[in-house]
Amino acid sequence: MARLASILGFGLLLSTFVVACDDPKDPKTWIKKLRDPEHGPEAVRQLQKLGDPVAVKPLCDLFKDYPSVNILKAIISFKDKTSVPTLISALDFTEDNYNNATTAAIALANFKATEAVDPLCKVLERKMAIKSRANLAKVSAVEALAEIGDKKAVPCLIAALERKPSEQDFFINKKAAQALGELGDPAAVSILIRSLFMSSSVQGTSYPQARVSLVQIGQPAIQPLIDAMMGKDEKLNAMPKEWEWKDEDPKSVMLNKTAIVLGDMMAKEAVPQLLELLGKAKVESEDTTIAGVIEALGKIGDDRAIDPLVKILNNKKANYKLRVQVCAALSVLGPKKALPSLLELSEKGFVEDGYTNLLESAAMTYSRIVGAEAEAAIPKFQTIMKNEKLKAPETQNLFKEALDRMELAKECKDDPVCYGKKLTDDSLSLVKREKAGIMIGILPDGNKAIPELIKALPNPEPVLRLYFLMTAKRVGTAKDAELIKTLQTLADKDSKRTVKALGADLASEDKVTLAVVKRKQ
Repeated sequence: MARLASILGFGLLLSTFVVACDDPKDPKTWIKKLRDPEHGPEAVRQLQKLGDPVAVKPLCDLFKDYPSVNILKAIISFKDKTSVPTLISALDFTEDNYNNATTAAIALANFKATEAVDPLCKVLERKMAIKSRANLAKVSAVEALAEIGDKKAVPCLIAALERKPSEQDFFINKKAAQALGELGDPAAVSILIRSLFMSSSVQGTSYPQARVSLVQIGQPAIQPLIDAMMGKDEKLNAMPKEWEWKDEDPKSVMLNKTAIVLGDMMAKEAVPQLLELLGKAKVESEDTTIAGVIEALGKIGDDRAIDPLVKILNNKKANYKLRVQVCAALSVLGPKKALPSLLELSEKGFVEDGYTNLLESAAMTYSRIVGAEAEAAIPKFQTIMKNEKLKAPETQNLFKEALDRMELAKECKDDPVCYGKKLTDDSLSLVKREKAGIMIGILPDGNKAIPELIKALPNPEPVLRLYFLMTAKRVGTAKDAELIKTLQTLADKDSKRTVKALGADLASEDKVTLAVVKRKQ
């Protein structure tokens, strides 16, 4: 019995020892099974679940021999910077295992791994079929370079942006243009200006990304944009032939787009050249090549533009489309000096052959920028609506909206604080809240309403958001920390939306506004 008890006791001890050695909570239990064909996958999963960094090196060693994306994801889950060399090795991929490269690039971005810049650039240099799914590895590489934020990546991103759609998936060009803006290096200005005019017949244009990036780079981009607008950028001038532009007037296209970007930047330095172009324009002809110039002058908000714009507005021989464009610019510029002309055109701006655009545009602009003068003008608008020529339902609705705006102006007059309180009042019509946003932007003391503007900015209604962002550019400065924080939050949120009306378009406006406000003193 004693011998049996001794044997049983030894067996129990042995069993306890075996269990202890195979403790599932001990990473060593699973490390030794990593190369076991039967238990290897489970060992990887268990080590990832345990999260003990002692497993990082064995997993990295395993990945060298078995480059599985599941092993790579397990390594990444530890967030251990000693794994960076292994992640970099995963960037050397084939078109069959590009998932490793995309997964590794994201992790390297999270690590801000500057040592990965050159390997990521090598990914961009690889020649690949335009329709290959493996191009996703290039996209991830661009995004990683932007996130890492090392300007050493600028040359390879410029090289990626320069490639034509016949050489590369054009989505990579768009991402490269975006990344260059985030890096903010002036060395990218020249190619970004040309990128305003790059496009693919399948994937559209890189204009939105290039526009935002130029605004983000800021001051160093202003003079090159002015030169391009004035026809002095030789590389840009060569693009129509090199890119085989068709059915477009190259000079007009280049002038308008560069002017609009200067307007987005609120670049007062460009006002003399913009006024020069406006003065040379043949406004009586059907030529509307200066539409972008007019738009830019409105956005910049410089008083030097008021008289030249009002002069075109009052020119009865000027192309009515240009006069309509002037109305849009005055809606942003908001000069009281223009009110008499706008009021007169609201009554007499009817264009024969059924066009009421000028009359409607003048009425809408008047109602958007009028302040204390609204009370006296309301009866006049009510009389205008009785005109037999203006019985079309669309025109009647437009005048009703104009009167709605003017009722708010009658109440708030020229008080930005009053308008600020209306921004978030959901009981008011959209046009009244739009009016409130515009008035804050054009009144000389509109910055008094910044606290209310900050509350209103997240409004998801695209029209309201665009006007509120425009106003934020006018009244906000680098000292307005809460405004900047709100704009950054909106930019991050809107960048992730998939619906275009509330996605890329608004995200671009968020980023443009954020960049301008952060630079304003």
